[in-house]
Amino acid sequence: MYDLIVTNGLVADDRTVQPLDIAVKDEKIVAVGTHGQFTETGAATVVDAAGRYVLPGGIDSHVHYDLQISEAMKAQSSEAGSRAGLWGGTTTYIDFSISWGEEDLVESIQSKMDKTNSQNLYSDYALHAIMTGNWPQSNADRIREAVSGGVTSFKFFTTFGGSEAIGGMMTDDGRIYSAMLETEKHGGIVMVHCEDDCIIDYNVRKLYSEGREHFSNIGEARPPLAEEAAIRRMLLLSQRTGSPLYIVHVSAKESVEAIGEFREKGTHAFGEVLHPNLVFDPELYKKPNGQRYMNYPPNKSIEHRDALWAACQDGSLHTLASDDYTIPWDNKMMGDTVDNVTGGTNSVETRMSVFWSEGVRARTLSVPRFVELTAANPARLFGIYGTKGVLRPGADADIVIMDDGFTHTYKQGENLHSDCDYSNWDGWDVNGLPVTTILRGNVMIDKGEFVGPQNVGRFVPATTPETF
Repeated sequence: MYDLIVTNGLVADDRTVQPLDIAVKDEKIVAVGTHGQFTETGAATVVDAAGRYVLPGGIDSHVHYDLQISEAMKAQSSEAGSRAGLWGGTTTYIDFSISWGEEDLVESIQSKMDKTNSQNLYSDYALHAIMTGNWPQSNADRIREAVSGGVTSFKFFTTFGGSEAIGGMMTDDGRIYSAMLETEKHGGIVMVHCEDDCIIDYNVRKLYSEGREHFSNIGEARPPLAEEAAIRRMLLLSQRTGSPLYIVHVSAKESVEAIGEFREKGTHAFGEVLHPNLVFDPELYKKPNGQRYMNYPPNKSIEHRDALWAACQDGSLHTLASDDYTIPWDNKMMGDTVDNVTGGTNSVETRMSVFWSEGVRARTLSVPRFVELTAANPARLFGIYGTKGVLRPGADADIVIMDDGFTHTYKQGENLHSDCDYSNWDGWDVNGLPVTTILRGNVMIDKGEFVGPQNVGRFVPATTPETF
């Protein structure tokens, strides 16, 4: 007898959609077959997915939990974030350890794991590692050990060198270059937040001199040029070292074009997009309390958003993430100038449904492309594919049942589950919702109710990233 059968659904991967059943035993998918094929064997639990899509559990490859960058920027816990993500169809999230300056890379990773593992986790997780500021060469030498311990992705910032809101994060190109040399040797990938700090500094000073320092002008302080300039520098380093490069939260048309140019030359470069950047207009910054919509880099005009959607369609962008970093309302409202406005959005729960509604339903994004961006590619790039990101024998039974016909309105305080006192998605309508979420064969969310066991989430060690 099987532990679980998911029957009568349309099973999707990143290439096909087929009418299939899935059989689960001991937390793993053990068989995939035609409708009714496993009925005689039977199962302890049967989930009827008739008329719905059966998808690999979502992988959000960019979240920040248990992180405090400044007095204002305090993130929700891993417990709260994993809970919210699970409700939204995310069964695996990838968080970040962080080493500040001289702090040892491997010790910071262990400290993050200890903090996370001490909590009640609702989903599985993997880790990236951030290195900030003028970190020592000894940390580059520690990359090999980190990779062997299951952390294969390393993040750096080309901005926030002296920002009042987020200071001390920026790392110089030489240090990033040295990290790329190590990731190329040991099977890792470098991630970079790309905005050029020098261009931003000039623009901020200019805005102040003109008396236009209000944060609603953030698009002039951090224009598409700042993003593109930093991306092109990182692409050159990736090309010369051979290290894979992952550009987080790509938001500008020119940035997409730059990544495409280097990929045509054989560079293993990949771009991430955030669903808030796909749908939020910079005009929102001019509304009362418009700071609520601010993240770094800022939202762009329709020209850029259209280019991002086109890149989702044609494969020029490779993953969809949330960059979830919940900031309490009072803290979010603290900054009101172009150099002190607080970043961070409350978005892990809405990632899958907003992208389905705005992409699959509104823009005819194919279901396989949806799977590619939300699960398969994140798993490939961060070394967990096969265990995660696919519905096939041997994989963890992480399964999401998407009801394409379900119309849903997000309401703060009613059906959103992050540990935050506001949401930019409050009142947002979606067409299509994850109605059942299964983690390693455990039915966790079903028909609007939490029905699963507590504290089942665990660390998933990464292997060498797959490039494509």
